[in-house]
Parts: sequence; C-alpha cells; structure tokens
Amino acid sequence: SDLSMRTLSTPSPALILKSNPPQTVPNGHETSSTSFNVTGETVALVHPPPGTRSRPSKVPPTALIDILPDPVLLHVLSYLSTPQLCRCARVCRRWYNLAWDPRLWSAIRLTGELLNADRALKVLTHRLCQDTPNVCLTLETVVASGCRRMSDRGLRVVAQCCPELRRLEVAGCYNVSNEAVFDVVSQCPNLEHLDVS
Repeated sequence: SDLSMRTLSTPSPALILKSNPPQTVPNGHETSSTSFNVTGETVALVHPPPGTRSRPSKVPPTALIDILPDPVLLHVLSYLSTPQLCRCARVCRRWYNLAWDPRLWSAIRLTGELLNADRALKVLTHRLCQDTPNVCLTLETVVASGCRRMSDRGLRVVAQCCPELRRLEVAGCYNVSNEAVFDVVSQCPNLEHLDVS
C-alpha cells in the first residue's frame, strides 16, 4: 500500500472508496481500486483505465543549496564551529554524511560554562572513531577553555582516543586534576601545546 497517495483535501466523490469492489465512473468504465482506513482517515488508491493520461505530479522546488556539489558544500561547512557542524548533521542524510566528514574534524572547540564538556567529548570522539576502532586519527586540536564542567573523565577520553593530538587548551577548567593531564601527556606523544592555566 502506498500511503503517499493519502487524500488530504476534499477529493471528488469518485476517489473516496469505502469498499473493495470495482467502482463505475460516470463514463461507464470500471476502475480497479483499493481502499483502507488509517487512524480514521480514508485512503484510496485509484488505478485509471488503460490508455488514459494522468496529470504530471508537482515536483517540489529544489533549494539552491541542494544543487551545490559535495566538495563545495564541504568547503562551506569547513568554516563552521563544532556546535554548528553538529546542528548541520541533523538537517538531512546528505548533510549528515558531509558534516561528519573526517576532514572537517581536525579540531573540536567547546565553549560555555554550562556545557557538559565531558559528555560532549565522549559523544564526538565516539562518532569520529567509527571508521577506525577506538582511535580518532584526524583530531589534532581540542579547545575546552572556560568549560567549568570539564573534568578528568573528559580528558581521559581525549587521552585514550586521540593519539594524534597536538594542541590541548583547558584553561579555566577547575575540575581537572594533575593525573588526568599526565594521562594526556603520556598517551599523546605528538602534543606540542598545552594550556592548563
């Protein structure tokens, strides 16, 4: 059954069917039809007689951004921040695939005192590790300065999943201990810049 042919406006009486036997239309031809109820709504599938032409269906207009090729959209998305990329991934399937392209995720920048940075880092690194098991090879920069809810759990996720990390900034994160910082330093051998002020 095709629910896309559901009658939403008031159709002509010949299209609303309440039984399965063939219907006779005013010109004397029988029309093979099927109908059923879905949550109190009458749905009818009408098959026109052979040889008749049906009107072309209206195709919804295409948005101009949908015409852009993937490389151009990737270039546009490269200017967005981490939260904006996550929002774009929720638009449609094409944008989801583009927004999670590994080339866009060399850096994660989190801001906000109320942001649960531990959970954000866990979710983001888990998504970025889907192609490579438990390792995010593209992530080189993590900035979570000012995220007061950042704790050792978030830093340990970074230490375990991001061996290519080169820059880490957790300035103003008062819930981070020396042990978690040591984990990052010992497990990320390429680390060049560390800000724990």
